[in-house]
Amino acid sequence: MTELLVARLESHMPLEQADRAALLALPAQTRQFSARSSAIAGKLLDNHVHVIENGFACRYRDLPDGRRQILSILVPGDIIDLRQFVLGGTQPFLASISPLSMRAIPNDHLFRLLETSPRATRALWSTTLVEESISREWLVSIGKRSALERVAHLLCEIYLRLDAVGHSSGPRFPLPLTQSELADVLGLSTVHVNRTLQELRKSGLISFQSGIVEIFDFSALATLGLFSSGYLHLRARSKPQPISA
Repeated sequence: MTELLVARLESHMPLEQADRAALLALPAQTRQFSARSSAIAGKLLDNHVHVIENGFACRYRDLPDGRRQILSILVPGDIIDLRQFVLGGTQPFLASISPLSMRAIPNDHLFRLLETSPRATRALWSTTLVEESISREWLVSIGKRSALERVAHLLCEIYLRLDAVGHSSGPRFPLPLTQSELADVLGLSTVHVNRTLQELRKSGLISFQSGIVEIFDFSALATLGLFSSGYLHLRARSKPQPISA
């Protein structure tokens, strides 16, 4: 099993060595999808839990007139279908943003592990609670934060989520979303997203080119975005230090 699942769980709570070994021993199949592939949910394996190993995906909702709202961004280490694992039912709409690789774990193997590992059970439960916490924070952004605050807040969040599983490189991290996709996340127009990114670049806080973001001053960006990382419930966080002129 991918070590990213262990890294994601341990970003929220510590695991015993036996828990780590049991998680890593789970059988898993690799599933791969091309970039911008929609309706992935219907192509996932039944009776399996899927963990993103590489790439970005999103949950979304389309309106009848073609408008779209992106409800969540899924990054490496994220578990896609824990709710379906527990409650059954169908997946919400899911699309790949970049080329996407997942690991599919059979439900029965995961059930057996959880029956013998209370700590792993709590860790998996924590990931679902953190997802809900992120959703609440996104709702605040769409309802009350300005465009500049929304973009700054999202960049801080994605950086920390990737950094927690070792998918950042110092102050740099991948963000393969187009400006149109960012608009669908933030509830803004594409033009407004473009202007806001230009403003952030001119301020010297970030660069964003070819799907790579670099944060030059995390503290200043967090202040601008009214960002506090508590809702992510991360045990250990590293922040990119300001770069001296």
